[in-house]
Amino acid sequence: MKLRHRQRGVAVLTAMLVVTLGTMIAVNLMWISSLDQRRTAAALASEQALLYLQGAEAWVGDILRLDQIESNESDHLGEIWAIEIAPLPVDGGLITGRIEDLQGRFNLNNLITPQGQVDELAKRQFERLLATLQLDPLLAGVVTDWLDADSEASFPTGGEDATYAGMDPPYRAANGFVTSPSELLANAGFDLESYRLLAPYVAALPSGTRLNVNTASDVVLASLSDDIDLSIAAALIEERGGANFPDIAASFEGRVEADMLGRIDGVTQYFQLTGTIVLGTYQLTMYSLLERDPSGLARAIFRSLGVP
Repeated sequence: MKLRHRQRGVAVLTAMLVVTLGTMIAVNLMWISSLDQRRTAAALASEQALLYLQGAEAWVGDILRLDQIESNESDHLGEIWAIEIAPLPVDGGLITGRIEDLQGRFNLNNLITPQGQVDELAKRQFERLLATLQLDPLLAGVVTDWLDADSEASFPTGGEDATYAGMDPPYRAANGFVTSPSELLANAGFDLESYRLLAPYVAALPSGTRLNVNTASDVVLASLSDDIDLSIAAALIEERGGANFPDIAASFEGRVEADMLGRIDGVTQYFQLTGTIVLGTYQLTMYSLLERDPSGLARAIFRSLGVP
């Protein structure tokens, strides 16, 4: 009798163990299945979001092409491309976007010539820009050293490979053009706060691009000359109103150096599209650097997702 009771006890324990193991396996399979479903949904949302943003990019290209056809002599903030796109409903979410004229900013790559030498006129302009933002003008020397082709640190605050070799982790100076203003964060002396302060006023475009004074902010206009402060820059912006300067040479001659006068213009070739889409709980932002040729055709030459 005792043996029979023991056998029943072992059978019950075995059954409980089997049920427990079966439950654990079932829960694990359900968890794996749930994760797979989430991964699949996220992957589909990512692909769908990217396609929507590429569609928005093509739409913006059409806007820029029509603008070029209708008015190819100037680009200003009163044109349709400068109006922020209202949120548009799409299947399962919303998409928003805005177009910015990057030639209304200071081009960091203008700090050096195509041969890799420092452009002193552009460097002085950058020093004024930094000073206007209450940043150290000596940071201009750090940035030019980051860009120029040689490995000699400029006096007194430049930085080349020897400076960055002591960083953690160590790295080397770029000694070439930058593709994004965010590279400033790798420059000695720049922190996140100073970068965020400067970022709205700088761009990374091909060397030699002109500044569009029709879209430039007061801070950027003040960087053109020692004779232009923020109050004069504000007066210049009031002069152009919601459109363009009727005569750029007349407005700036005598206020800027003759060489600087040749570096400003009223037309734009490079724009940035910032597009954001929300699909359910998924959100994606794409930054597209668009180049518009004389015929009006706009093409993306650089894209980044999530960061500018």
